Amino acid sequence: MDILKGLNEQQKEAVLAEGHVLLTACPGSGKTRVLTHKIAHELQRLDDSKKWVIALTFTNRAADEIKRRIVHMDIDPTRLWEGTIHAFCLEWILRPYVAYLDELKNGFVIADEYKTEELISSLKEDYGYKWWENIPTRLDTNGSFFDLEHQALLNDYHQILKDEGLIDFDQILYYAYKLIHTYPKIGKTLNNLFHIICVDEYQDTNELQYAILSQIITANNGKTLLFLVGDKDQAIYGTLGGVAKSLEEIKESFGNIEIEERELSGNYRSCQRIIDYYRNYQTTNIDIQSLCGFADEYGKITYNTIIDKDNLADHIASIIDENINTGIPEHEICVLAPQWYLVIPMGRKLKTLLPNVNFDAYGLSPLLKNKENIWYKIARLFLVEPSPTMYFVRNKWAVELINELDTMEIHILNNVEKKSKFLLRTINSISSKQEDGLTYLEECFQQLLQTLDISLERYPLLKQHWEYFFEGTKKRLEKPEFDYAKDINSFKRLFRQHAGVVVNTCHGIKGEEFHTVIAFGLLYGLVPHWNDPDPVNASRKLLYVICSRAKKHLHLISEQGRTTKRGRPY
Repeated sequence: MDILKGLNEQQKEAVLAEGHVLLTACPGSGKTRVLTHKIAHELQRLDDSKKWVIALTFTNRAADEIKRRIVHMDIDPTRLWEGTIHAFCLEWILRPYVAYLDELKNGFVIADEYKTEELISSLKEDYGYKWWENIPTRLDTNGSFFDLEHQALLNDYHQILKDEGLIDFDQILYYAYKLIHTYPKIGKTLNNLFHIICVDEYQDTNELQYAILSQIITANNGKTLLFLVGDKDQAIYGTLGGVAKSLEEIKESFGNIEIEERELSGNYRSCQRIIDYYRNYQTTNIDIQSLCGFADEYGKITYNTIIDKDNLADHIASIIDENINTGIPEHEICVLAPQWYLVIPMGRKLKTLLPNVNFDAYGLSPLLKNKENIWYKIARLFLVEPSPTMYFVRNKWAVELINELDTMEIHILNNVEKKSKFLLRTINSISSKQEDGLTYLEECFQQLLQTLDISLERYPLLKQHWEYFFEGTKKRLEKPEFDYAKDINSFKRLFRQHAGVVVNTCHGIKGEEFHTVIAFGLLYGLVPHWNDPDPVNASRKLLYVICSRAKKHLHLISEQGRTTKRGRPY
């Protein structure tokens, strides 16, 4: 296949660039396209069967999309590893070298979002903090907390995790850095293995992540190439430690290596009117010109500050209905808000108001908070039905599951040659007649345990994850404000991607594009959040991301009637 086919000159030059590259890409400039073609190009260049191409993405969804595109290009993905930085640290650093860490050498389990939120909430009560106070658990390279104000609470939090044999997401990064920094041979080994590391959304990388990558890139005189892609104006994860570094700052982070800076400036996504609008929120001086076939179309931009929150769902439903009636495909329409607690009830209301419309509402799943729980990873294999387009993604999930079970000293299918393929066949053969989603999963899980000859009583950590998974999901299903659908068909629908109107958060749709974007909840206190230390800058970047998702139609809504729990109006 001609890797450069369909690319413009800027894109071709970025794909073919030698050495280390920093690619700044404005919205709609084909960033994901270039990244995918770069990965394909480097895969074709591999002359060593032991070398790998690494693609680090901000979300699992983005990683799965890259995998799908590579397969669609008829490129062999065998030597491609794609995933989040946390998954990378687990697979390439923590699990292979955990025996070198006294803190983890006896085993560990990842505390999922449900467990960490539960612990922090309980400790807030004990310490007399307000429920809404933000207490970040982020760590520095020396293991100290960034948050100096809540040291005592955070020390207790870490002690509880230690007592229960758990580590959280921030500790994954810290322990990975500690290993690779303390034992430089690990960095050298990985440098020998990796041909190139491609980093998507580099502007959301935090200092600990930069430090981990630096240990690999700078080993062995920098044999591993670095390809960074992003846009400073879309740096919306500052509260999580994301740092949109300049070229000079990035060079310094990587031992002053030579990095070539390139730019993608043309926009193939939006009409010029949409671009001219969201450039009001731009902080850089990149001149963004529409190069798409409908560049001169007028499009539609509305801003509603009158609608009451009680009539909001009907209003949004009417916009969706109007778009569909004019021929806009369902998957080209997106509804979003700044916070999950606004998104979830809206998604449920829209499904009720528009029963004949399909929704791509993965984020509305009651299982979402358990993403790092091993039973969640098994659940998605049952909920995402087999298909040719999903084979490579499901196979990747099966490999990850087998590896994680190995780290828990649960070794399955020992006499089977192609374990992941056999596991998928086994899961595909299991079903249940239960209509209730959680009961359906429980029955399927029991059948799988029986087939694989695994006893929960023999493996306390696996049983612990079971309890967290079902306890957390049941609690969320019981919350009346979320009004989750409980039937198994709804569970499965919520895991189908690219199949309907997208309902998500502003952060969740980053990197995607839609004909029509409908954003509500644009209220001070939410945009920016009350706790944001740099409210004006944070607001500009979030609005820049929201508005730049739209191709032709953009509907912004700051509804009336929303109040805080204390009754303070937004």
